[in-house]
Amino acid sequence: MPPRAAERSGVVVSASLGAEPGTTHGRRGVPVWPWWAVVAAATPIVLLTVLVLRTRPLTASAWGSAAVAALLGAVVFGLSPTALGIALLRGVWTGVWILLIVLPALLLFEILDRSGALDHLADVADVLAPTEGRRLLLLAFVLPSFLQGAAGFGAPIAMSAPMLVRRGMAPVAAVAACLIGYQWSVTFGSMGSSYFMAEATARLDEAQAASFALRASVLLAVTAVASGLLVLRRGRRTPGDRWRALAIATVMGLTLIAVVSVQPALGSTAAGLAGLLACWWLLPKRGTPRPEGRPLATAAAPYLALTLTAAIGFAFPPVRALFERVPELAPVLPGTSAAFGYATADAAMSPAFRPLLHPLPYLLLAVVVGAVIYKRSGWWPPGASRLAVTSWLTRCRRVGASILGLTVLAAMLTEAGMIAALAETLASTLGRGFVVVSAPLGALGTALTGATTASNALFSSLQAEVAVALGILPAILLSGQTAGGNVGNALTPAAAAVGTAAAGASGREPEVIRRNLPAAGLLLVVVFLGLLVQLALVGG
Repeated sequence: MPPRAAERSGVVVSASLGAEPGTTHGRRGVPVWPWWAVVAAATPIVLLTVLVLRTRPLTASAWGSAAVAALLGAVVFGLSPTALGIALLRGVWTGVWILLIVLPALLLFEILDRSGALDHLADVADVLAPTEGRRLLLLAFVLPSFLQGAAGFGAPIAMSAPMLVRRGMAPVAAVAACLIGYQWSVTFGSMGSSYFMAEATARLDEAQAASFALRASVLLAVTAVASGLLVLRRGRRTPGDRWRALAIATVMGLTLIAVVSVQPALGSTAAGLAGLLACWWLLPKRGTPRPEGRPLATAAAPYLALTLTAAIGFAFPPVRALFERVPELAPVLPGTSAAFGYATADAAMSPAFRPLLHPLPYLLLAVVVGAVIYKRSGWWPPGASRLAVTSWLTRCRRVGASILGLTVLAAMLTEAGMIAALAETLASTLGRGFVVVSAPLGALGTALTGATTASNALFSSLQAEVAVALGILPAILLSGQTAGGNVGNALTPAAAAVGTAAAGASGREPEVIRRNLPAAGLLLVVVFLGLLVQLALVGG
């Protein structure tokens, strides 16, 4: 198991019911937040939700909500100008960390697009999945889940949704389908970053961590089945498609459970690979000819390079140990204090930037591999470089401003204690009924921050402490937290912005989110039922 680097370099250490020594955020001696403080804490979140659902531009909505959060942080929660500046710096740092994944992923999309490799891969998908329903299973369910194993934060959507668009699917529909299809794979994707974050911030011992990994993988295997069936409903089905979806999802789910028990960092990579092999066996029609023309291995070279190098770098112990010796970049900022006894300790910027343990070099390598191979193969037309860079810069401006606005908003909410106010009020008010909101709380964290990793950083300690107080195994509520956080990926404006930028639908993120609301609600119900089953089995 990779070392618990998240203990030092997580996105934000969680807001807890009562801060333990060593935690970054916490309150001391205040049992209940005033009702008006809770209302104030909810205001920026409600504002962002209303603006997004009313189809307001995402960038303006995010920065407007961040400004309101800063104002309330100063007036209601007592943040000083210095504390507001620290929150701004933390938000920008996190946003840049995410953009160092998103922007090279968009550049990779441009390379695939301008070379014609994307069209060829779409042709291969037509052969492998000759009907609309099967194509959705391959491109919106299995492929992005596989890609999530190596690079998350919306990058799999940028590399999958355009292929559906190439085959006639509306851009908004394509992005929405991919977000629903891949969300189950996030916890054990990106080399297990979300899982390790939850394990570290909840301070689990070895036995508890193993229990959490098992329960989370089983719960996510169930949501994988639901995700596959929900994706299939987005297109025209043919006889037998439901059974194919069930079979593929079952293969991926069982693979996830088996691999996570040995190495959580490889869970989604292995599950996605098993899903691709299952697609190769189950989706084509008998006697379907292979696509002619360009070799498949050449067209898929960047994907192969990304997956292979990331798997070696993150999960091969000798290589990872070598990469961990490279100094990380994580400047330390001073702690802050707010009203109601909420305070933060001195803490490093997070996530820490680890040059060789960040997806950036692997994505850049995939870009270089694609550019070199496509040029040598004669796939790179004259003038394509200039067009690719121009288009890429346009996409970067659109998605970059949106993501920075969202991460600054999340940092303002966290630094002022607004997230803690909402979470602790729910826990103290609901008692054992907190189980009902365990998964939605995780989804809220992801919707706000754009990442399950960040959601787990915000709420895992809270979930574990509530579980202990209620006499429930912490691993049960933590599995609900991370599964709910995964569902939140289908609703987060940040991931939607990455997908729409690649699919040619920038500015239509609210349509994506509205389209996914019913499916996300069903997935949260599935997670809740999974928690009830766990509680029944252990007598909790």
